[in-house]
Amino acid sequence: MAAHIDRRLRLARDRARAGDLAACEQLCRAILHQAPRNPEALHLLGTSRLAAGRPDEAASYIEQALQADARNASMLEHLGIARLALREPDAAEAAFRRAAQLGAHHALLDMRLGLALLAQRRVAEALAALRSAAAKAPDDVDVQSNLGNALAESGAVEDALAAYRKALRLQPERPDVHFNLGTQLMRMDRLADAESAYRAALAVDPRYEDAHHNLGLICQQRGRPLEAAGHYHQTLLLNPQHGSAWNNLGNALRALGRMEEAAKAHEEAVASDPRWIDARVNLGITRALQGQADQARAAYEAALAIEPSSSNALYNRGLLDLYGHDFERGWPGYAERLQSAPIRSGIRKEAATLRLYESLPKWRGPGEPGVSEVAIWSEQGIGDQVLFSTLIPELIEAGVPFVYEVDKRLLAAYERALPAGRFLPMSDPPQAPLQSASRVLLAGALPSIFRRSVDSFSRQPRALLSALPDPVAHYRERIAAMGPGRAIAFSWRSARKDGVVPDKSAALIDFLPLLQSDGMQFIDVQYGDTSAERQALTAQGGRLARFDDVDYFNDLEALLAIIAACDLLITSSNVNAHLAGALGKPTWLLFPAGRAPFHYWAQGSSGRSLWYPSVEIVSAPQLADWPLLIRHVIDKLARHVG
Repeated sequence: MAAHIDRRLRLARDRARAGDLAACEQLCRAILHQAPRNPEALHLLGTSRLAAGRPDEAASYIEQALQADARNASMLEHLGIARLALREPDAAEAAFRRAAQLGAHHALLDMRLGLALLAQRRVAEALAALRSAAAKAPDDVDVQSNLGNALAESGAVEDALAAYRKALRLQPERPDVHFNLGTQLMRMDRLADAESAYRAALAVDPRYEDAHHNLGLICQQRGRPLEAAGHYHQTLLLNPQHGSAWNNLGNALRALGRMEEAAKAHEEAVASDPRWIDARVNLGITRALQGQADQARAAYEAALAIEPSSSNALYNRGLLDLYGHDFERGWPGYAERLQSAPIRSGIRKEAATLRLYESLPKWRGPGEPGVSEVAIWSEQGIGDQVLFSTLIPELIEAGVPFVYEVDKRLLAAYERALPAGRFLPMSDPPQAPLQSASRVLLAGALPSIFRRSVDSFSRQPRALLSALPDPVAHYRERIAAMGPGRAIAFSWRSARKDGVVPDKSAALIDFLPLLQSDGMQFIDVQYGDTSAERQALTAQGGRLARFDDVDYFNDLEALLAIIAACDLLITSSNVNAHLAGALGKPTWLLFPAGRAPFHYWAQGSSGRSLWYPSVEIVSAPQLADWPLLIRHVIDKLARHVG
């Protein structure tokens, strides 16, 4: 009988080496029918189950084998592999260490021990084990790749990249190593290099679903949502249950303006994990942009039912309240922007500035005892900074000495307009007086003190800033020299690429019918490189004058003067709308379908912005797209001139 079992064991080993797992398992089960405690048959059956992707069954068989042969280092090592696959890294570590005590000292054991330690976040120990593995097997691709992972976790990012690249020199056709390299480059914000690495992974294995997904993320971050959507679709073809791909597909489709498709993708993401807060919030954002406020609120409330403290859900629900002019409820939600990761990153350029802010005592409003000076720290883009600064006159009325941080490009304008205030240029970290004041406050928190109802907006200044008289006169002369007609300042796009609001901007060529209107001089005040767009417009007969000697991004005093010299500004949602509103210049703010891209453009009962009395909101549900809206503007302008 023993000879019969030995013969079957030899056959089972041969079948295992040949990769014929089914035959190996059949032979092992036959042996165990005759000798239920045979350790080698149990071990072979365990390793076969491990190779078949059943680590739970593998661990059970190998543990039975170890009961009969407790000092078998190979069995312990395979038990550790099974435990690692079962995400039991502490049990895996114990098995690997016992195998080493019994004399196993090869590189792969060190590597596996390193992986178990890394899974427990014991990075320094993991790195030591993986370095030992690399010393024993410097040309092993798996060792180098996993060493790269540990180095990345330790913060030695350049060494990690070197390890991945060495692995790829050894074996260029390893898609997983290309993927690891891309992931590290992505973490370093080296998106172009990361994109190349992911494309290399897909060149080797076009069915690598996570490479498609991550490549989609990069395309989205680099402003290519259509390409991103394509990679998410590829991911979902390979794995229809990939929840992150559904969620990110929804974000890409939303950026493309394909709102109903985006909502359906977010619903699929929610279905993949009903307790996934971010998927529910993204569904709410999309429904809000569709104008479906009730469905948006339901999505946020569902998220908060799961996690009542979710800052992302609280923030977006607060925005919904602000859109509806329920300021009493909206501002507390808006305050959650500091805790909401997607929003926090855009508040200041440097994360350390926000950490510093959070460590300082906050101003609670007028009447707070013991306050000698309040420092107001700027936040977000220049448009938001101008918006919140409309509350400076009220801050002055409160009678509390303050120092206010402003963009350096507008410093002189604020000092000129508000001599009672003290202003400093924005920097990271903020200048010393902004840190040493007895209380600090982010500018975006001022409305929660001074604007808690619709009625309170009656105190908004009709104008906050002014342009210098001489430059205004200069540009009026230059405009007059262009010929007769009303001077209409014009801009059409936003530089803000948040991927959330797709209808902020339109292409310049879409405005061709407007810019062919007689009796007007259209003056370009758009910042950024628009030369190609303007050439295409001119070729089609559009008229748009531009002062090419002006730096529209840096010389905001000149920009203020040009806007002031015109009779009217027509613009999409961008910084020019804020500057014109602060000047008190008549402005038509355009967006389609009555769906305001930001809460501050949700029109009041007068059809104007609550924040800027001179800014008229030109939008309506029936003006469902830019062509319809532009035709409406042409008719409105004709009536206005008449």
